[in-house]
Amino acid sequence: MFPKFINIRQHHKARSEIKDIPQAVRDAVNKCGADMSGLSGKTVGIAVGSRGIKNIDIIVKSTVDEVRHAGGIPVVFAAMGSHGGGTADGQREVLAALGVTEESIGCKIRTGIESVYYGIGANGTEVFANPIALEFDKIILINRIKMHTDFEDVTESGIYKLMAVGLGNPKGAGIIHACSHTVGYGEAIRNAGNVILNTLPVLFALAVTENWKHETDSIEAILPENLLETEKRILKEVKAGAIALPLKVFDILIIEQAGKQFSGTTVDTKVVGRIRIAGEKEPEFPKIKNIAVLDFTKESHGNAMGLGIVDIISRRAYDNINIVDTSLTGVTSTCLDQAKIPCVAPDDKTMIETCFRACGITEPENSEIMLIRNTSELEYMAVSMNAYEKLKENDDIEAIGAFYELEFDINGRMIDPLSDNNLK
Repeated sequence: MFPKFINIRQHHKARSEIKDIPQAVRDAVNKCGADMSGLSGKTVGIAVGSRGIKNIDIIVKSTVDEVRHAGGIPVVFAAMGSHGGGTADGQREVLAALGVTEESIGCKIRTGIESVYYGIGANGTEVFANPIALEFDKIILINRIKMHTDFEDVTESGIYKLMAVGLGNPKGAGIIHACSHTVGYGEAIRNAGNVILNTLPVLFALAVTENWKHETDSIEAILPENLLETEKRILKEVKAGAIALPLKVFDILIIEQAGKQFSGTTVDTKVVGRIRIAGEKEPEFPKIKNIAVLDFTKESHGNAMGLGIVDIISRRAYDNINIVDTSLTGVTSTCLDQAKIPCVAPDDKTMIETCFRACGITEPENSEIMLIRNTSELEYMAVSMNAYEKLKENDDIEAIGAFYELEFDINGRMIDPLSDNNLK
């Protein structure tokens, strides 16, 4: 017998959402002190990666508009390492999936997977990156600054990673990942990023952050000479405002959807407490016996890199995986465990039942379970009765409605208890 569940809401402070993105971009550019007066007739390359960033299409278009307003000729180019299947067409498809197309942003988009020698980093590593970037008179770098799923450091996922891994294309990204085994990810990324920063005519970087509700809450333009210290400061602020699962130790986590738009590892390693990379320290919490995923998003284009950190998935999730693209990313990143395919259950109901057996749970009705939409949405979730007993005295937890039993259709597919109608 499955336990009964109840829907809950986590209350957590968040910085205010930016409502006028174009104005925020204009203000950031004007404030940073970049010399926009010298752009007349100059070609300006705008580097855009593959990460799911809220309002990325508007942010890119607003940047394009600022360059054109200053008399420059904007050109967006892909900076996404091995994503997009390691092909130029794949890169364009990934950008289009993010809403970044030539029609939406109003300028040309260039893609390409070649890498050329840029120089040698402070640690002696050869740095290879996109030759397209060398063709522009000026460069603008756009990325979101956030916690990285594979390591913890003073800089993680942000502008430096966009340069070192994104601009590196498959070859450059592969070198960085291999180098990380000796010097660590953060150091490898910063070393390569400094080489690229000293090679390219970077005008400024546009650093975007989101609050835990995944609303754009900050847009800051940074001059290249201030980049390292500013990125450190911004990441520290992001970490301070992060949200987490409300229990540190429990039996089973059920994730309705995994995907690249939620995390580079499809499920956020910092949320689930697993990294699974040789040499990288595992998070202390949370400690979860079994993690299950019901579905894998089509927006991920089959790249299931990172799904190897979970224990079991449903057949419908498995059917959306592209083994070739996933393997390519695993080999490029040298994180083979993260690229593995979990056990596969024929349907949702069987998958949850299997979790009980795998955890050694003989009385499922007494188990502690949390059910979330994805690892990016932690405001609303469902918890089993025993899990709720540990949370009900928490002032930040609000119960929604009454206890209920999970329902499944005739094919064993779970009827979503976290639909909007159930959260009112």
